[in-house]
Amino acid sequence: MLKNFRLQSVALAGYLLLLPLAPLWSAAAPAQTASKSKEQILEHKRDKRVRGQRDLVDGQIKDVTCKGRTLDMTFDDSREILHFHTDNYFKVEFSAINFTPRGTMNPCKQAKGMYARVYFYDIKGQPREGDLISVELRK
Repeated sequence: MLKNFRLQSVALAGYLLLLPLAPLWSAAAPAQTASKSKEQILEHKRDKRVRGQRDLVDGQIKDVTCKGRTLDMTFDDSREILHFHTDNYFKVEFSAINFTPRGTMNPCKQAKGMYARVYFYDIKGQPREGDLISVELRK
């Protein structure tokens, strides 16, 4: 029952008290859920992915698609095509190994066609997909 309320912590004589402030949702919340777009539902499903082990792969970046801060990458490691995703590509570390990029590197526009080593988390149940950790770009 306490999970339905925002809590305020108050220290009193060495004890920590949790006091309810307001409900986290109202009765109108289920109606909002029904009107969500397919894109919002897919984003919600992405958040619930179960991460597997950390892994790496060498190959070529075939395609990069960005929408806002999200980035989807198609990657060819010469054995299979892999798909990587991140909700915020500013949190992915991009580095250049054997060249110096001109100006600020924009992976959405400049990474396509480059060779790279990609570090990622496997996604359980989806063998050719992963969540991006870092990308080492090579020419």
